[in-house]
Amino acid sequence: MTGQADVSLPAVLRSHPVDPTEPIETLEQLLNHLHQAAYLEMSTIPMYLYAGFSIETRGYSQWDPGVGASRLIRSIVVEEMLHLTLVRNLLVALGDGGNVTFYDQGFLPRYPSLMLHRWPPLELHLGRCTTEQVRDVFMEFERPKPNPWDIPPPEGWYSTIGELYRAVEDGLRRLDQNMGPKLWANNQPDVQYVAAYWNKDGGGEPLLVHDLQSALDALKTIVEQGEGMEPGTPSVPIDPVHPKAGLDELPHYTKFQRIAEGIEGIGTVRSLPTDPHAPDYAGDAGLTALNSLFNAVYCYVLHMLDVIFRTSWKDLKAGESNLRYHLERSFISVMQGVLVTLAETMAAVPAGPTFEHWPLPERGRKAHLVELCDKAMASFPRLGGDNSVRWLLGKLPDV
Repeated sequence: MTGQADVSLPAVLRSHPVDPTEPIETLEQLLNHLHQAAYLEMSTIPMYLYAGFSIETRGYSQWDPGVGASRLIRSIVVEEMLHLTLVRNLLVALGDGGNVTFYDQGFLPRYPSLMLHRWPPLELHLGRCTTEQVRDVFMEFERPKPNPWDIPPPEGWYSTIGELYRAVEDGLRRLDQNMGPKLWANNQPDVQYVAAYWNKDGGGEPLLVHDLQSALDALKTIVEQGEGMEPGTPSVPIDPVHPKAGLDELPHYTKFQRIAEGIEGIGTVRSLPTDPHAPDYAGDAGLTALNSLFNAVYCYVLHMLDVIFRTSWKDLKAGESNLRYHLERSFISVMQGVLVTLAETMAAVPAGPTFEHWPLPERGRKAHLVELCDKAMASFPRLGGDNSVRWLLGKLPDV
């Protein structure tokens, strides 16, 4: 990796550049590419979530399916989380699952920043859902092939995410041929993420990676759901690994295209700030407390994923509940019931969550979240009560 994009790289990645001009011939090169892929996938999640939270009108009643853009963005976010876990499953299968930490100040994406390895350079933003944001940032991020008028990338750059994943696929095939079973000898299948997934408006599923074919299936899911199978192909199978006639969905690029072209309505959008940071709320104690709670919960969610990938399904003693099962279900619950509620509470102000690193304590993390929630409740009492954010935080595991 050379030139301008080095400036935007987190330090953890900047010291390990990739070179698209060289084929992947060593395990170290392959793992490095997958580390970069994990960061790419993670960088989409706050960006797409922020746009989704900015949409105010989501239907006329509680039974209405909602505005098209809101549903499509939600489905994309869930699939991006799937892609992030699939990349980490690949790393686990190759014996390197412990060397990526999602809750790491050096690994959390910052905004604005340049898209990793992208030529021509693409600046990423946390911004409200507008035609311009969807067309100029989201569609460009998911672009299946370079624009015909783009200057060919200089040495050290990829033009699309698909090019990065094709390099990974070629490397997997080459190393599997050269190393055989040794390539997968350090796999820990019992810590891979293979359950607790549901996507109402999208598809795919977590996959256990244990050999070349299952690794290729994971890559197939990531690439087809994101860019699509081929430019111009209107849809992809809901289950890319086991396609069935008539069960299709749109890839991310096409979903965003439908929003940008007005086919799927955006509706009323709140005037959230672009690329907010915590100091922007320094003059409002209530918003500062709420944003701090959001960032702490966001980081706790990432920490929970790290713990999940260190917790084996086999670590179960007689008479004990399955910790791994509890962690996975709690992870889904805190995403849907806590993080989303906090973001929507901020958006109604209107203000935007900053998705920044929060220093969680080494011990008593759950108590820390509860303390932050109690502080935020002074200005936002809706966070308390039955089945509330405060109630759900009390049900979380303390990990």
